[in-house]
Amino acid sequence: MARSSHPVLSNAQLNRATLARQLLLEPSPLDPVAAIEQIGGLQAQEAASPYIGLWTRLRSFDAATLDEAFQARTIVKATLMRGTLHAVSLDDYLRLLPAILPMLRRMSRRQSRGSPALARIERLAEAAIAFSTEPRTNVELRQHLETIADGDLGTDFPWWWVRRHAPFIHVPGSIPWSFGRHPTLVAAEAWTGGRAFAAEDAALEHLVRRYLGAFGPATLADLSAWSGLSIVSLRPAIAAVDGGGGLRRFSDEAGRELIDLDGAPRPDGDVSAPVRLLPMWDSLVLGHADRTRVLRDDHRAVVIGRNGDTLPTFLVDGRVAGLWWAEADGKATRFVLEPFGKLDRVVRRDLEEEGERLARFVAPHEQEVYRRYRTSRARRPAG
Repeated sequence: MARSSHPVLSNAQLNRATLARQLLLEPSPLDPVAAIEQIGGLQAQEAASPYIGLWTRLRSFDAATLDEAFQARTIVKATLMRGTLHAVSLDDYLRLLPAILPMLRRMSRRQSRGSPALARIERLAEAAIAFSTEPRTNVELRQHLETIADGDLGTDFPWWWVRRHAPFIHVPGSIPWSFGRHPTLVAAEAWTGGRAFAAEDAALEHLVRRYLGAFGPATLADLSAWSGLSIVSLRPAIAAVDGGGGLRRFSDEAGRELIDLDGAPRPDGDVSAPVRLLPMWDSLVLGHADRTRVLRDDHRAVVIGRNGDTLPTFLVDGRVAGLWWAEADGKATRFVLEPFGKLDRVVRRDLEEEGERLARFVAPHEQEVYRRYRTSRARRPAG
Protein backbone atom coordinates (compact mmCIF):
# COMPACT_ATOMS: atom_id res chain seq x y z
CA MET A 1 0.00 0.00 0.00
CA ALA A 2 1.37 3.39 -1.00
CA ARG A 3 1.97 5.72 1.90
CA SER A 4 0.04 8.96 2.02
CA SER A 5 1.91 12.12 1.13
CA HIS A 6 -0.07 14.09 3.72
CA PRO A 7 1.65 15.24 6.91
CA VAL A 8 1.19 12.71 9.71
CA LEU A 9 -0.39 13.82 12.98
CA SER A 10 0.28 11.71 16.06
CA ASN A 11 -2.45 10.59 18.41
CA ALA A 12 -1.06 13.08 20.94
CA GLN A 13 -1.37 15.92 18.43
CA LEU A 14 -4.94 14.92 17.60
CA ASN A 15 -5.73 14.84 21.30
CA ARG A 16 -4.43 18.35 21.89
CA ALA A 17 -6.11 19.73 18.76
CA THR A 18 -9.46 18.38 19.93
CA LEU A 19 -8.96 19.63 23.49
CA ALA A 20 -8.11 23.10 22.19
CA ARG A 21 -11.25 23.30 20.07
CA GLN A 22 -13.38 21.86 22.85
CA LEU A 23 -12.13 24.63 25.20
CA LEU A 24 -10.55 22.10 27.54
CA LEU A 25 -6.92 23.26 27.58
CA GLU A 26 -7.64 26.41 29.55
CA PRO A 27 -10.79 28.17 30.80
CA SER A 28 -12.40 30.23 28.06
CA PRO A 29 -13.82 33.76 28.46
CA LEU A 30 -16.52 33.08 25.85
CA ASP A 31 -20.20 33.57 26.65
CA PRO A 32 -22.46 30.47 26.57
CA VAL A 33 -23.78 31.12 23.06
CA ALA A 34 -20.34 31.53 21.50
CA ALA A 35 -18.94 28.62 23.51
CA ILE A 36 -21.69 26.22 22.46
CA GLU A 37 -21.14 27.19 18.84
CA GLN A 38 -17.38 26.67 19.14
CA ILE A 39 -17.75 23.14 20.55
CA GLY A 40 -20.45 22.07 18.09
CA GLY A 41 -23.32 21.93 20.58
CA LEU A 42 -23.77 19.93 23.77
CA GLN A 43 -25.78 16.75 23.99
CA ALA A 44 -28.67 17.26 26.39
CA GLN A 45 -30.52 14.04 27.20
CA GLU A 46 -29.77 14.84 30.83
CA ALA A 47 -30.76 18.43 31.54
CA ALA A 48 -27.70 19.03 33.74
CA SER A 49 -25.17 18.08 31.07
CA PRO A 50 -24.99 21.36 29.08
CA TYR A 51 -24.56 23.25 32.34
CA ILE A 52 -21.72 21.03 33.57
CA GLY A 53 -20.23 20.99 30.08
CA LEU A 54 -19.99 24.78 30.13
CA TRP A 55 -18.89 24.88 33.77
CA THR A 56 -15.81 22.78 32.95
CA ARG A 57 -14.94 24.92 29.91
CA LEU A 58 -15.72 28.52 30.80
CA ARG A 59 -14.14 30.98 33.17
CA SER A 60 -16.44 31.75 36.15
CA PHE A 61 -19.51 30.16 34.56
CA ASP A 62 -22.82 30.92 36.30
CA ALA A 63 -25.71 28.51 35.61
CA ALA A 64 -28.10 31.47 35.52
CA THR A 65 -26.51 32.68 32.28
CA LEU A 66 -27.53 29.47 30.51
CA ASP A 67 -31.01 29.63 32.08
CA GLU A 68 -31.31 33.15 30.65
CA ALA A 69 -30.08 32.07 27.22
CA PHE A 70 -32.71 29.31 27.04
CA GLN A 71 -35.40 31.75 28.13
CA ALA A 72 -34.20 34.40 25.65
CA ARG A 73 -34.18 31.73 22.90
CA THR A 74 -30.57 32.42 21.94
CA ILE A 75 -29.87 28.78 22.84
CA VAL A 76 -32.40 26.05 22.10
CA LYS A 77 -32.79 22.39 23.01
CA ALA A 78 -33.96 20.12 20.20
CA THR A 79 -33.39 16.81 18.41
CA LEU A 80 -30.44 17.11 16.04
CA MET A 81 -27.24 15.11 15.46
CA ARG A 82 -27.66 11.33 15.61
CA GLY A 83 -31.32 11.84 16.48
CA THR A 84 -30.37 12.91 20.00
CA LEU A 85 -31.18 16.00 22.07
CA HIS A 86 -28.69 18.86 21.81
CA ALA A 87 -28.34 22.37 23.14
CA VAL A 88 -27.22 24.65 20.30
CA SER A 89 -27.39 28.33 19.50
CA LEU A 90 -30.53 29.47 17.73
CA ASP A 91 -28.43 30.46 14.71
CA ASP A 92 -26.89 26.98 14.54
CA TYR A 93 -30.31 25.37 14.88
CA LEU A 94 -31.59 27.30 11.87
CA ARG A 95 -28.47 26.34 9.91
CA LEU A 96 -28.17 22.69 11.03
CA LEU A 97 -31.71 21.34 11.12
CA PRO A 98 -32.22 21.35 7.31
CA ALA A 99 -29.16 19.09 7.04
CA ILE A 100 -30.34 16.78 9.82
CA LEU A 101 -34.11 16.57 9.29
CA PRO A 102 -33.99 14.26 6.23
CA MET A 103 -31.92 11.81 8.30
CA LEU A 104 -34.41 11.98 11.17
CA ARG A 105 -37.25 11.23 8.79
CA ARG A 106 -35.36 8.29 7.28
CA MET A 107 -34.82 6.93 10.79
CA SER A 108 -38.53 7.23 11.43
CA ARG A 109 -39.39 5.50 8.15
CA ARG A 110 -37.06 2.57 8.91
CA GLN A 111 -38.30 2.11 12.46
CA SER A 112 -42.00 2.57 11.65
CA ARG A 113 -42.08 0.28 8.63
CA GLY A 114 -45.47 -1.37 8.47
CA SER A 115 -47.07 0.24 11.55
CA PRO A 116 -48.34 2.85 11.19
CA ALA A 117 -48.13 3.83 7.53
CA LEU A 118 -45.67 6.57 6.60
CA ALA A 119 -48.39 8.75 5.06
CA ARG A 120 -50.27 8.59 8.34
CA ILE A 121 -47.19 9.66 10.31
CA GLU A 122 -46.66 12.61 7.99
CA ARG A 123 -50.28 13.69 8.31
CA LEU A 124 -50.12 13.43 12.11
CA ALA A 125 -46.83 15.35 12.19
CA GLU A 126 -48.43 18.21 10.27
CA ALA A 127 -51.34 18.22 12.72
CA ALA A 128 -48.97 18.18 15.70
CA ILE A 129 -47.08 21.19 14.37
CA ALA A 130 -50.30 23.12 13.76
CA PHE A 131 -51.40 22.34 17.33
CA SER A 132 -48.03 23.35 18.82
CA THR A 133 -47.90 27.03 18.01
CA GLU A 134 -47.97 27.32 21.79
CA PRO A 135 -46.20 24.95 24.22
CA ARG A 136 -47.76 21.51 24.62
CA THR A 137 -46.93 18.51 26.76
CA ASN A 138 -46.56 15.02 25.29
CA VAL A 139 -49.88 14.08 26.87
CA GLU A 140 -51.64 17.05 25.28
CA LEU A 141 -50.15 16.29 21.89
CA ARG A 142 -51.08 12.64 22.03
CA GLN A 143 -54.65 13.43 23.09
CA HIS A 144 -54.96 15.93 20.25
CA LEU A 145 -53.70 13.43 17.70
CA GLU A 146 -56.14 10.81 18.96
CA THR A 147 -59.01 13.16 18.16
CA ILE A 148 -58.01 13.44 14.52
CA ALA A 149 -56.57 9.94 13.91
CA ASP A 150 -58.46 7.22 12.09
CA GLY A 151 -59.42 5.35 15.21
CA ASP A 152 -57.58 5.11 18.52
CA LEU A 153 -53.82 5.44 18.27
CA GLY A 154 -53.44 2.61 20.75
CA THR A 155 -51.48 2.55 23.98
CA ASP A 156 -48.25 1.59 22.22
CA PHE A 157 -48.35 4.26 19.49
CA PRO A 158 -44.78 5.57 19.23
CA TRP A 159 -45.26 9.35 19.44
CA TRP A 160 -41.56 9.87 18.78
CA TRP A 161 -42.09 8.70 15.18
CA VAL A 162 -44.23 11.77 14.70
CA ARG A 163 -41.80 14.02 16.55
CA ARG A 164 -38.98 13.09 14.15
CA HIS A 165 -41.03 14.10 11.14
CA ALA A 166 -41.40 17.70 12.24
CA PRO A 167 -39.20 20.25 14.05
CA PHE A 168 -40.04 20.76 17.72
CA ILE A 169 -38.13 22.68 20.37
CA HIS A 170 -38.14 21.91 24.09
CA VAL A 171 -39.54 24.77 26.16
CA PRO A 172 -37.51 25.78 29.24
CA GLY A 173 -39.10 26.25 32.64
CA SER A 174 -38.22 27.92 35.93
CA ILE A 175 -36.74 24.75 37.45
CA PRO A 176 -33.17 23.53 38.09
CA TRP A 177 -31.34 22.95 34.80
CA SER A 178 -34.34 24.55 32.97
CA PHE A 179 -35.81 21.21 31.82
CA GLY A 180 -37.59 18.35 33.57
CA ARG A 181 -38.13 14.72 32.59
CA HIS A 182 -41.56 15.41 31.08
CA PRO A 183 -40.88 17.83 28.21
CA THR A 184 -43.05 20.63 26.93
CA LEU A 185 -42.70 21.09 23.18
CA VAL A 186 -43.41 23.87 20.73
CA ALA A 187 -43.26 24.06 16.94
CA ALA A 188 -39.84 25.38 15.94
CA GLU A 189 -41.26 28.06 13.66
CA ALA A 190 -43.35 29.46 16.52
CA TRP A 191 -40.37 29.49 18.93
CA THR A 192 -37.98 31.10 16.44
CA GLY A 193 -40.37 33.85 15.43
CA GLY A 194 -40.63 32.61 11.88
CA ARG A 195 -36.92 33.11 11.12
CA ALA A 196 -35.88 31.39 7.92
CA PHE A 197 -34.08 28.04 7.91
CA ALA A 198 -31.04 27.60 5.70
CA ALA A 199 -31.29 25.76 2.40
CA GLU A 200 -30.27 22.10 2.71
CA ASP A 201 -27.02 22.41 0.72
CA ALA A 202 -25.93 25.46 2.73
CA ALA A 203 -26.89 23.64 5.92
CA LEU A 204 -24.70 20.68 5.00
CA GLU A 205 -21.73 22.99 4.36
CA HIS A 206 -22.32 24.68 7.71
CA LEU A 207 -22.46 21.29 9.42
CA VAL A 208 -19.09 20.30 7.93
CA ARG A 209 -17.47 23.57 8.99
CA ARG A 210 -19.00 23.44 12.46
CA TYR A 211 -17.84 19.86 12.99
CA LEU A 212 -14.27 20.38 11.82
CA GLY A 213 -13.97 23.59 13.83
CA ALA A 214 -15.02 21.68 16.94
CA PHE A 215 -13.49 18.23 16.43
CA GLY A 216 -10.94 18.30 13.61
CA PRO A 217 -8.69 17.02 12.24
CA ALA A 218 -10.99 14.07 11.57
CA THR A 219 -11.88 11.33 9.10
CA LEU A 220 -15.06 11.25 7.04
CA ALA A 221 -16.15 8.33 9.24
CA ASP A 222 -15.78 10.58 12.29
CA LEU A 223 -17.94 13.29 10.72
CA SER A 224 -20.54 10.70 9.74
CA ALA A 225 -20.60 9.16 13.24
CA TRP A 226 -21.04 12.56 14.93
CA SER A 227 -23.76 13.82 12.61
CA GLY A 228 -25.62 10.60 11.87
CA LEU A 229 -25.42 11.38 8.14
CA SER A 230 -23.94 9.03 5.56
CA ILE A 231 -20.53 9.74 4.06
CA VAL A 232 -22.16 9.79 0.62
CA SER A 233 -24.54 12.58 1.64
CA LEU A 234 -21.66 14.58 3.16
CA ARG A 235 -19.26 14.43 0.21
CA PRO A 236 -20.81 17.31 -1.82
CA ALA A 237 -20.62 19.62 1.19
CA ILE A 238 -17.01 18.63 1.85
CA ALA A 239 -16.18 19.35 -1.79
CA ALA A 240 -17.91 22.75 -1.53
CA VAL A 241 -15.95 23.67 1.60
CA ASP A 242 -12.75 22.49 -0.06
CA GLY A 243 -13.51 24.34 -3.30
CA GLY A 244 -12.20 27.63 -2.00
CA GLY A 245 -9.10 26.06 -0.49
CA GLY A 246 -10.83 25.81 2.89
CA LEU A 247 -9.54 22.36 3.83
CA ARG A 248 -6.19 20.82 4.68
CA ARG A 249 -5.41 17.12 4.65
CA PHE A 250 -3.33 15.04 7.05
CA SER A 251 -2.87 11.39 7.94
CA ASP A 252 -3.14 9.74 11.33
CA GLU A 253 -0.72 7.12 12.63
CA ALA A 254 -2.78 4.36 10.99
CA GLY A 255 -2.55 6.04 7.58
CA ARG A 256 -6.15 7.25 7.45
CA GLU A 257 -6.82 10.55 5.73
CA LEU A 258 -7.87 13.41 7.98
CA ILE A 259 -9.49 16.65 6.88
CA ASP A 260 -9.43 19.94 8.73
CA LEU A 261 -10.20 23.61 8.32
CA ASP A 262 -7.29 25.66 7.10
CA GLY A 263 -5.97 27.80 9.93
CA ALA A 264 -7.63 25.81 12.74
CA PRO A 265 -5.54 25.36 15.91
CA ARG A 266 -3.31 22.30 16.04
CA PRO A 267 -1.13 22.57 19.18
CA ASP A 268 1.91 20.42 19.82
CA GLY A 269 1.20 17.05 21.38
CA ASP A 270 3.13 17.88 24.52
CA VAL A 271 1.13 21.01 25.45
CA SER A 272 0.01 20.76 29.07
CA ALA A 273 -3.56 19.51 29.60
CA PRO A 274 -5.05 20.03 33.08
CA VAL A 275 -7.49 17.62 34.72
CA ARG A 276 -11.08 18.17 33.63
CA LEU A 277 -14.47 16.82 34.74
CA LEU A 278 -16.93 16.07 31.94
CA PRO A 279 -20.70 15.57 32.14
CA MET A 280 -22.68 12.67 30.75
CA TRP A 281 -22.71 12.52 26.95
CA ASP A 282 -19.99 15.12 26.64
CA SER A 283 -19.07 16.28 23.13
CA LEU A 284 -15.42 15.32 23.61
CA VAL A 285 -16.26 11.64 24.11
CA LEU A 286 -18.88 11.48 21.35
CA GLY A 287 -17.24 13.45 18.56
CA HIS A 288 -15.48 10.67 16.64
CA ALA A 289 -15.99 7.16 15.34
CA ASP A 290 -12.43 6.35 16.45
CA ARG A 291 -12.32 7.80 19.95
CA THR A 292 -8.82 6.62 20.85
CA ARG A 293 -7.50 10.18 20.77
CA VAL A 294 -9.36 10.68 24.07
CA LEU A 295 -10.68 7.26 25.18
CA ARG A 296 -8.89 3.92 25.16
CA ASP A 297 -10.74 1.07 23.47
CA ASP A 298 -10.62 -1.06 26.62
CA HIS A 299 -12.25 1.76 28.62
CA ARG A 300 -14.92 2.55 26.04
CA ALA A 301 -17.32 -0.16 27.18
CA VAL A 302 -17.05 1.03 30.79
CA VAL A 303 -17.84 4.64 29.85
CA ILE A 304 -20.60 3.87 27.33
CA GLY A 305 -23.40 1.62 28.57
CA ARG A 306 -25.12 -1.15 26.66
CA ASN A 307 -27.98 1.25 25.94
CA GLY A 308 -25.70 4.10 24.83
CA ASP A 309 -25.61 5.99 28.13
CA THR A 310 -22.30 7.86 28.23
CA LEU A 311 -21.25 8.30 31.84
CA PRO A 312 -19.62 11.32 33.56
CA THR A 313 -15.84 11.09 33.19
CA PHE A 314 -12.64 12.85 34.18
CA LEU A 315 -9.58 13.60 32.08
CA VAL A 316 -5.96 13.16 33.07
CA ASP A 317 -3.43 14.45 30.55
CA GLY A 318 -6.27 14.94 28.10
CA ARG A 319 -7.59 11.37 28.19
CA VAL A 320 -10.47 9.70 29.98
CA ALA A 321 -9.04 8.15 33.15
CA GLY A 322 -12.17 7.29 35.13
CA LEU A 323 -15.70 8.19 36.17
CA TRP A 324 -16.99 10.61 38.79
CA TRP A 325 -20.16 10.73 40.86
CA ALA A 326 -21.91 13.17 43.18
CA GLU A 327 -23.29 12.03 46.55
CA ALA A 328 -25.46 13.86 49.04
CA ASP A 329 -23.56 14.75 52.21
CA GLY A 330 -26.04 16.47 54.47
CA LYS A 331 -26.91 19.77 52.85
CA ALA A 332 -23.84 19.64 50.61
CA THR A 333 -22.58 17.40 47.81
CA ARG A 334 -19.62 15.06 48.06
CA PHE A 335 -17.53 14.23 45.00
CA VAL A 336 -16.50 10.59 44.38
CA LEU A 337 -13.86 9.32 41.94
CA GLU A 338 -13.98 5.96 40.19
CA PRO A 339 -10.56 5.78 38.46
CA PHE A 340 -9.56 3.15 35.93
CA GLY A 341 -6.14 2.81 37.54
CA LYS A 342 -3.87 4.23 40.23
CA LEU A 343 -3.75 8.02 40.26
CA ASP A 344 -0.63 10.05 40.91
CA ARG A 345 -0.84 11.94 44.23
CA VAL A 346 -0.68 15.36 42.55
CA VAL A 347 -3.26 14.33 39.95
CA ARG A 348 -5.62 13.07 42.65
CA ARG A 349 -5.22 16.33 44.56
CA ASP A 350 -6.04 18.33 41.43
CA LEU A 351 -9.08 16.16 40.74
CA GLU A 352 -10.32 16.51 44.29
CA GLU A 353 -10.00 20.28 44.07
CA GLU A 354 -11.97 20.29 40.83
CA GLY A 355 -14.47 17.93 42.40
CA GLU A 356 -15.03 20.26 45.34
CA ARG A 357 -15.59 23.11 42.92
CA LEU A 358 -18.07 21.03 40.89
CA ALA A 359 -19.85 19.92 44.07
CA ARG A 360 -20.43 23.55 45.00
CA PHE A 361 -21.77 24.19 41.50
CA VAL A 362 -24.29 21.33 41.34
CA ALA A 363 -25.45 21.30 44.98
CA PRO A 364 -28.00 24.16 44.67
CA HIS A 365 -29.55 22.51 41.62
CA GLU A 366 -29.29 18.73 42.07
CA GLN A 367 -27.18 17.33 44.91
CA GLU A 368 -26.85 13.84 43.46
CA VAL A 369 -26.74 14.65 39.78
CA TYR A 370 -26.71 11.50 37.57
CA ARG A 371 -27.44 9.30 40.61
CA ARG A 372 -29.67 6.83 38.77
CA TYR A 373 -26.94 6.00 36.26
CA ARG A 374 -24.44 4.94 38.90
CA THR A 375 -26.31 1.70 39.58
CA SER A 376 -27.87 1.29 36.14
CA ARG A 377 -28.07 -2.26 34.81
CA ALA A 378 -26.83 -0.88 31.49
CA ARG A 379 -23.40 -0.25 33.03
CA ARG A 380 -20.52 -2.56 32.18
CA PRO A 381 -18.17 -3.12 35.13
CA ALA A 382 -14.49 -2.38 34.73
CA GLY A 383 -12.30 -5.36 34.03
